[in-house]
Amino acid sequence: MFKTTLVLSFVLVSFGTAHAQDLRAPIALPGSMNASFGTAGPLEPNNTMGGATFEQGVTAWRRGPLFVVGFIDLTLRADTRGYAWNNNMPYLAGGKIMISGRGGVLQGVVGVAGDARATAFRRPVPAAHVSYWAGWQRSTSTVQIPGNAWATSGVLTATEPDNWITSAHLEQGVTAWRGRMFSLVPFAGATATVDTEHRPWNNRGFVDAGVKVSTRVHGVAVDIGAAQRMSRAWESGATASAPVVFVNLWVGWMPRVNR
Repeated sequence: MFKTTLVLSFVLVSFGTAHAQDLRAPIALPGSMNASFGTAGPLEPNNTMGGATFEQGVTAWRRGPLFVVGFIDLTLRADTRGYAWNNNMPYLAGGKIMISGRGGVLQGVVGVAGDARATAFRRPVPAAHVSYWAGWQRSTSTVQIPGNAWATSGVLTATEPDNWITSAHLEQGVTAWRGRMFSLVPFAGATATVDTEHRPWNNRGFVDAGVKVSTRVHGVAVDIGAAQRMSRAWESGATASAPVVFVNLWVGWMPRVNR
């Protein structure tokens, strides 16, 4: 709790020391919720899993594309096989420096992480990571070409406080059909994860080729799809392929409060 207090103090000091010109600007309260549900893939056969992450922040300072944000996020994960790495409730509280532009969002995060489980409550530990995200919706005269990429690297979880975990993802799609409410998007994507402690659940990668239906319902972005997934475990060298199905949801908000 002492470390959490230090982080919150940092956020308050950021408010107090901001330039007078910045103080006259409204306070932004960026937040988001994302959730995913579906089959786990060929390396965890007969397993279905789901998870959701809620994050709420407050912009302590901004100058052009540079932001300082205090935040807290909470994640809930569960699966049908009872694997420890899929059944947890990690949380993270801290501050981050963000640079946002046409090329994407780059951020550095420091804070404290914990994990509230059904059987135990882990004490918070220091955590830090860097991350990058970019999304695009390029268009030609006949088709739209949506895609996204992200990467994260650092100490991410209280259950592995000395483990440096790095993950990266790239996806590219083509809008084959677009209606008033739905878009049909064939896509291909790849995700890879490695760590410094050689944990099997952190050292694996997969390639997907499939199709998804994309829509937006009351501001919530929804993807429902299926793909053929080829997975490989780096430590054992095991390779497997199987179909997967998924549902992904995302919604974001940024209300502003006048000072």
